[in-house]
Amino acid sequence: MQLNKQIVFSIFLVVFLFSSCVPVSRIAYVQSDRGTHPSQMVYEGEAVDTKIRPGDEVYIRISSADDDPTNITGDAQRVYDANLMSYTVNDKGEVKLPYTGRINLEGLSLEEASDKIEESLGQYLYLPSVYVRFINTKVTVLGEVNQPGVYMFDYKNINILQAIGYARDITEFGNRRDVLLIREEGSKRSKHYIDLLDDDLLESEWYTLKSGDVVFVEPMSRKKWGMTTVPYNLLLTIISTGLFVYTAFN
Repeated sequence: MQLNKQIVFSIFLVVFLFSSCVPVSRIAYVQSDRGTHPSQMVYEGEAVDTKIRPGDEVYIRISSADDDPTNITGDAQRVYDANLMSYTVNDKGEVKLPYTGRINLEGLSLEEASDKIEESLGQYLYLPSVYVRFINTKVTVLGEVNQPGVYMFDYKNINILQAIGYARDITEFGNRRDVLLIREEGSKRSKHYIDLLDDDLLESEWYTLKSGDVVFVEPMSRKKWGMTTVPYNLLLTIISTGLFVYTAFN
């Protein structure tokens, strides 16, 4: 009878320990049934907006053939990188530069904006050279990730997987099926729940993040109950030793 109780208890312990493990199906991103799809799949989502829009911050460096490269300061203000000067595009799509005054860049790509500024500076500088890039993309990643924080980028858009990559990936006990995205656009704030394990993510309108987005990864229920804090190896050793001593004395 005692032996049967020990066997039952041991089986229960093994099941309990294995139940604390996280299966691969809960941590592999954008999964598919590999037995039913080809080796290559193409998804088509929304086009990424790479044009300059009101509210964007752009870095503009201007130099000429007869001068050393110079940052045109004007009414620019410093941002997170002390070596960069940013210009905020106003509601009319304009930035204010020395010499030329206000110039409209709305709807232009970075290359088009560079060409337009060079053309406007032609009457003031000899062979002007202009370099333009975005510097305002900021995404916050919180919750069950290895390195939560605020991340800033020098390009306009990143996708949600890239943002999680900057946060050193989701931890073993992060819930990848129910990731919260909070977006603020003007006075409107919205929240959306995203399944990172589903192929449909690649075609989702929420795949590409916008500056100011907040991504929050909730813990799985087993993490909420403190499963990661249990010293399973030590517990198993103590129980096994106890069973051995108990069996030996009986």
